[in-house]
Amino acid sequence: MLRPIAHRDFPFYTPKGAIPVGGALRDLLLGKRPWDLDFAALDPVRAAEEAQGHLGGTLFPLDPERGQYRLVTGKLVLDFSPLEGSLEEDLLKRDFRLNALAWKGGRVWGLKGAVEDLRQKVLVPVREENLYQDHLRSLRAVRLAASLGLGLPGKTRNALSRHARFLRGHPEALPARERVKEELARLLLSPRASWGLHVLEGVGLLDPYLPELRLLVGLEQGGVHHLDAWRHTLSVVFHLLWLWPEAPLEARLAALFHDMGKPLTRRFDPQVGRFRFLGHAEVGAEMAKAALLWLRFPKEAVEKVEALVRRHMDRLPDEAKALRRFLFRRKDLLPHLVYLMAADRLGTRGVEEEAWRVLEAYQKALSQPLPTRPLLSGEEVMALLSLRPGPLVGKALQALLLAQVEGRVTTPEEAKAFLLYWKGHGADTPAGTPDHPY
Repeated sequence: MLRPIAHRDFPFYTPKGAIPVGGALRDLLLGKRPWDLDFAALDPVRAAEEAQGHLGGTLFPLDPERGQYRLVTGKLVLDFSPLEGSLEEDLLKRDFRLNALAWKGGRVWGLKGAVEDLRQKVLVPVREENLYQDHLRSLRAVRLAASLGLGLPGKTRNALSRHARFLRGHPEALPARERVKEELARLLLSPRASWGLHVLEGVGLLDPYLPELRLLVGLEQGGVHHLDAWRHTLSVVFHLLWLWPEAPLEARLAALFHDMGKPLTRRFDPQVGRFRFLGHAEVGAEMAKAALLWLRFPKEAVEKVEALVRRHMDRLPDEAKALRRFLFRRKDLLPHLVYLMAADRLGTRGVEEEAWRVLEAYQKALSQPLPTRPLLSGEEVMALLSLRPGPLVGKALQALLLAQVEGRVTTPEEAKAFLLYWKGHGADTPAGTPDHPY
């Protein structure tokens, strides 16, 4: 029997014959602004078309055989599904009690226990067997808890652990990779991403979804690392978001995967008396690339994460000009790389001060922004140096750009003087100086 949860209006347009259900009502009761609206309707197509006529937007089928349609209008996403049986029967088929809500007659209705879940702000399955009706639901539970600040009581964690064991034994039951990617991305973009990842491992869901990272659990490191490789990873994710709360997904993925190569590169070094992980950044970069491509992340995002993991062990040069050259050559990775390097140091013991030096050096070096293009065009360079189109023109432009990066050239007049000097003294040598060695 459904129970009244709260008296309140539904502040969105509702087509005739459609009943608002699910997460939007949960978010409203938790004081959050929902952007995804779910409706159950006897005729989903008609309800969706009526909503489109009122709100505009783009309507398309999600699963026409099951009668599921989606309307996207601005930031709002409205999903329409058929009402399966009575309203109570429909809610009993949903995943968690805080998602099994419906709005009707100016009230929010829910199942037994929903009021207590709302008061305690916890996530409890409607029925454990419902997790097996859509195998993504256990992963979604962790994501919702991290995103909404909900707790996972022992009953829920035990149910998630049993479902995780089922998935490990039945890999054919794993959800489509695109759906997994979406949930993992939303988990990482949540403010409690580190806690969510900790829960993911604790209930056994790391194994079916991110098995490469499971190898980090319990991997002792030694040296400045007082945490095993997995707890260090969680610390780096935490500190990245502490330093940079608006960090984009690529930076968060790089923090998660930055030490992925350590299990494969762990070797005992008798000279220092401990294990070392030489080359782990390069190995980890290739592993991260493979894992993210398998999960169907966009190619551009994968390439950025790969580069960040590969470069996360770089050291910032001390000399000002060398530092600006270093940053210029990695400009496509900024500020992600600098924050990752700082977070990595905050996740260790004894070198935390290096994190602040990294950030301070970065901010000081970029008090004068890096140039985006040479002060002279290719045509101007050819006229000035009496050159024909060819490799030497590109070499001259690169030398000029590096001189601008170093702050030695700031005006077109200085650029011309620099190039005349360069042609007479340095045209046959590589532009600038190499990066600070690591």
